[in-house]
Amino acid sequence: MENMNTNERPINYREAQTRKFLRNHGGKTVVLAVAVIALLILLSESIFIVGESEQASVSRFGVIRRLILNTGNNFHTTYANLLEDEVTLSGNVRISYGSGIHFKVPFVDKVETYSGRLYTYVSSSEVVNTAEKKQYYITTFAQWHITDPALFSLKLGSMTAAENQLDNIIHPVIVQAINRMLADNFISNKDALNAALQAGLTTINKDMCVRGIEVKDIQIHRTTLPTANVESTYARMQADRAKMAQQLRSEGNEEYNKAVAAADLEARQIEAAAISEAGVIRAEADAEAADIYAQSYAADPDFYAYWRALQALEKAIDEDATLVLDQNNPLFADLMKFITNP
Repeated sequence: MENMNTNERPINYREAQTRKFLRNHGGKTVVLAVAVIALLILLSESIFIVGESEQASVSRFGVIRRLILNTGNNFHTTYANLLEDEVTLSGNVRISYGSGIHFKVPFVDKVETYSGRLYTYVSSSEVVNTAEKKQYYITTFAQWHITDPALFSLKLGSMTAAENQLDNIIHPVIVQAINRMLADNFISNKDALNAALQAGLTTINKDMCVRGIEVKDIQIHRTTLPTANVESTYARMQADRAKMAQQLRSEGNEEYNKAVAAADLEARQIEAAAISEAGVIRAEADAEAADIYAQSYAADPDFYAYWRALQALEKAIDEDATLVLDQNNPLFADLMKFITNP
């Protein structure tokens, strides 16, 4: 029996086949793999995705050639007269709308994306004076968003620069608006304050639109009083409330007097109607009584004359009176007749 070499490895036929395949086709495989990788790299450099809340600018050799904006972005239409000299309306920049997959020239075009969401600006507390020189501490907040990525990139370039620019513009505009207002309007008249803020918002956007930013809303976030003004302001508020209370009382008294006058008028009308109706009834009763009297007189004139005489006596004398009659008086004759002939 021959001795077996214990150091000899068993033959791996699969590995041998792979080595043989690589010796015969290895060059083609490498070339194909490189081509696939290159194609994937080229494809990845040729497309880019813009999210639902994103906007993008595409530049070529540092020159902006294209903008992709959110659907519904009407910034360039709204501020067309202010942007007519800007690069995005020069005709060399193509503007498209909508998110999704977009194409670019690989390795040449550069894409910068910006969020289209609203950002909140909050100022530091600053002192303002009203028209009558009353001081207040105010904090302002604003809602703004990037509407033109190209102008934003060229003129600001960062969120920090945008915040600084807003701070430099918003506060002076708001201060000037409040300086023209009376303290009562600033504190209590929301319509007057909103009108002043809206006018300030228009002024702010005239400056910020050329930087690719639009401020959507601006409000006074907080208003506080300097210590020296607290007591006078409280006194004024108390006077205003007292004036309002007096006005309410006056209006209540006026309504009360109107109600009382209306009730008195209605009562007098009812009373007059009742008197009129009673007069009619009394007249009808008197007429009916007169008719009855006439019928009675016609039936027995002597009795009627006697009865009327008794009525006259009843009204003319009382139980302690003494009646003196002439013997020729018809009443005396009737009485004597009644006494002598009971």
